[in-house]
Amino acid sequence: MKRHSSSSSSASSPDAKIRKLHHPIMDDDCISKLPNDLLRKILSKLSTEEAVKTILLSPLWMDLWKWRPHFVLDMKRILDKTPTELWNKVSAQLASSMDKTFDKHRGDLESCIITSRCHDGTLRNWILLATRVKHTKSLTLNNIHGRKRRFRGTRMLHVSSQIFSHHSLTSLSLSGYSLLSKRPFNNCGNLKTLKLLNVVFVRVCTLSSVLAACSSLEVIVLQIGFLTGIDVLKIENKNLKFLQMTFPCYVERIEVNAPCLDVLDIREIKCESKNNFILTAPINQFNRNRWVSRCVYRPHISYNVSELAQETKNIWHELLMSDFHGMTTRHGTLSVSVDITNPKEVEILKELLLMWTTYTMIELEILFKTNDASREEEGECYSDGIAHEKLWEDATPFPNAGFRVNSVWMYNFNGSSKEEFAFASRFVMQKTVMMKMMIQTSSYPPTKKSEVEAAVAKLMELPKGNEDLSIECF
Repeated sequence: MKRHSSSSSSASSPDAKIRKLHHPIMDDDCISKLPNDLLRKILSKLSTEEAVKTILLSPLWMDLWKWRPHFVLDMKRILDKTPTELWNKVSAQLASSMDKTFDKHRGDLESCIITSRCHDGTLRNWILLATRVKHTKSLTLNNIHGRKRRFRGTRMLHVSSQIFSHHSLTSLSLSGYSLLSKRPFNNCGNLKTLKLLNVVFVRVCTLSSVLAACSSLEVIVLQIGFLTGIDVLKIENKNLKFLQMTFPCYVERIEVNAPCLDVLDIREIKCESKNNFILTAPINQFNRNRWVSRCVYRPHISYNVSELAQETKNIWHELLMSDFHGMTTRHGTLSVSVDITNPKEVEILKELLLMWTTYTMIELEILFKTNDASREEEGECYSDGIAHEKLWEDATPFPNAGFRVNSVWMYNFNGSSKEEFAFASRFVMQKTVMMKMMIQTSSYPPTKKSEVEAAVAKLMELPKGNEDLSIECF
């Protein structure tokens, strides 16, 4: 009886009456009887093109797709099947169709992805519609280049000044464009995330100006080419937490000043010498610069293992996973700063290392943090040592049995810390380190140095997972 009463109440609700009046539902149409919010959630899992096609299923579905929070305009799938000589004609037809689809959409957008090959005026109108009308939070613009490639397959982006400055827009990604000036980025303090992928700048200083105009950035991803690299690239941002750089072209000098930087991911840099890369980031320890192949700086990630904003974590994870699967250089180096007695930081470190299990890491640099004050603030019970020991009480390989690294460099290693010794001993005994483990002792005063060297001597006595492994102090 209660079930029947609930059903009757639902059927007699104002919303149900309106739906029945405008869109009569067949008795056997069970899907259309679902609440609008649930139907919209189902549609959100489809592409925009698939969502629009659902209007054929039922009159009730005629308007549902128009309220999707994520919108995609994609010409690539059709143009890939179109002969080159028809690209201009088909592109114009697709742009007209996309205009109509965009106009029919209702409500604001969480994200909008536009993959196109269209006139500057059309693209400019779509950007304005996405930002000024739809209040899009995350905007992605991908250029489809033709058979004749100019500037590495990029297209000149001609848009009006401050076009990306609307307050609702917090994330912007550009792919396949060339930029002559910073004008589109004037007054873009609204942006928190900026990704420039396969983007070409005429001069290095133009990129510096763009980044300076986006004063609130927390995440910067740069895959940049320069027509002339005789200049200084300056990245100065007090809010920046994540920086990834790939510069296949020569850059004379790079200066990074980011006091809040947590993650530094360098994929490739070409400049005169390692001394021409200047990093000022107190949180981010960067003790060893690995330079190979005629001053080309290969994949290196420096990471402060601490609590990051969730958005930064998601972007970090997404970029690492996608880049590793497509990397031609299947090796890299990693720098981490970690409080090994903090369970949260240990878990983040484990997640990070697990991303390298498909490849052999060249070097792992570990800076042990002493963070007693933060432990007390978190209310953790560390005084009796029980919480510490539980981190390493089993013999499970860390991070797992598949992780391998050629060399490990350890800084600030505390000879009296049971947790740090247990952590280091796992690397020695579990076949994790292939060649050598280097532990810094030269920075300690004589008494502390002797204590650490005694701990290193104990590590040397442990059964080694690899017979060729050497353990040394430096």
